[in-house]
Amino acid sequence: MNELIAVGEFENRIEAEIAQGLLTDAGIESIIKADDCGGMLMGVSLIRKGGIKIMVSGEMSEKAIDVLSVLSEEE
Repeated sequence: MNELIAVGEFENRIEAEIAQGLLTDAGIESIIKADDCGGMLMGVSLIRKGGIKIMVSGEMSEKAIDVLSVLSEEE
């Protein structure tokens, strides 16, 4: 991966992992960027709202946003 772009922000790691699964299914590599000790502090609200991000390479960002748009449609 080269330049990383945030394509989604989430309130908890579980939501971020669901989104990452959708990206993986679409063939898009991604990483979760969160300051939660690798998931050890999932239940502790030390992370600010929207503080967990899904990062993808810049060249895949538009496709990733399209894939993740299904999540906003469910709300």
